[in-house]
Amino acid sequence: MSSDDRRRQVDAVLRMLARFLLAAWLLAGCGRAAPADSPPAAQAGRRVVVMAPGAAEMLESLGLLDRVVGVGDFVDWPLRLRGLPKVGAYDAPNAERLLGLRADMLITTVNRAGSARLAQLEKLGIAVVQLELSTYDGVFSALAELGERFGRRAQAAALVRDMRSRLERVRLRAAGAPRRRVLFVVGRDPLYVAGPGSHLDRLIRLAGGENLLGDSRAPYALTSMEVVLRRLPEVILDSSDNRPGTGSGRRLGAWAEWPFLPAVRDRRVYVIDPWRLSIPGPRLPEMAELMGKLIHPEIFGEAADGELGPPPAPGAR
Repeated sequence: MSSDDRRRQVDAVLRMLARFLLAAWLLAGCGRAAPADSPPAAQAGRRVVVMAPGAAEMLESLGLLDRVVGVGDFVDWPLRLRGLPKVGAYDAPNAERLLGLRADMLITTVNRAGSARLAQLEKLGIAVVQLELSTYDGVFSALAELGERFGRRAQAAALVRDMRSRLERVRLRAAGAPRRRVLFVVGRDPLYVAGPGSHLDRLIRLAGGENLLGDSRAPYALTSMEVVLRRLPEVILDSSDNRPGTGSGRRLGAWAEWPFLPAVRDRRVYVIDPWRLSIPGPRLPEMAELMGKLIHPEIFGEAADGELGPPPAPGAR
């Protein structure tokens, strides 16, 4: 692969991940939505624009997709939302498009970079809901907040209980297993990995692994190949390339260059579409179960290649 190809690949991957994984930390988010004890939206919330993939999945889980009239540039799932008008990036929603859609609510992530734009939207009469969507615990508080705002409190609470129960079952299954060293790659050239504070770190530990870069200073950390090689990962999970046609599954790829790594030697290198594990939301239990298959297949069973690829295409079941 040429240096230009690598740069385009990295730019695409990091642009996507920076939007919906790193926003809370890299943008030092501080704005908050209305408190959880505010009444359900009686007026706002009839014509919703959702900017974040995780929030879109939450709306689907709460049966609210029929209210969505537009989406952010990175929202292509759930399938029912494909084809809706795009309104821009997290920190730059297009006010003219929002007004053209007669949107009365914008659901996005907590971030400082777009605070001026969001304040402008509120002055235009569009309610802005900022959710903490970049962490494991934030998923549950965001679900509760959406349930409160849309009058679906009981449904949201039931969903949270079910999710926590399923996650606990994964933890218990993996509790006595050896803690395998896991490297989770989110970007290549430069090399970015999941660190402490990310939902990926939490899922790795929940499924019986030890995050190879769990001592990093950031939830998504820049590191070097020298550090990775020195720490000898036993499992490598690589979601750094989401270009169409890239492929996924259990394969060594570029990691074959280092045959002395336990993950390479034992063929525990997995190429994974970012959609499978990188968007914290209602699918956290499925993510934990998949993580268990990748780290401890002797307990959870082997992951099929189809479990590692992109979202189902329209019409698929």
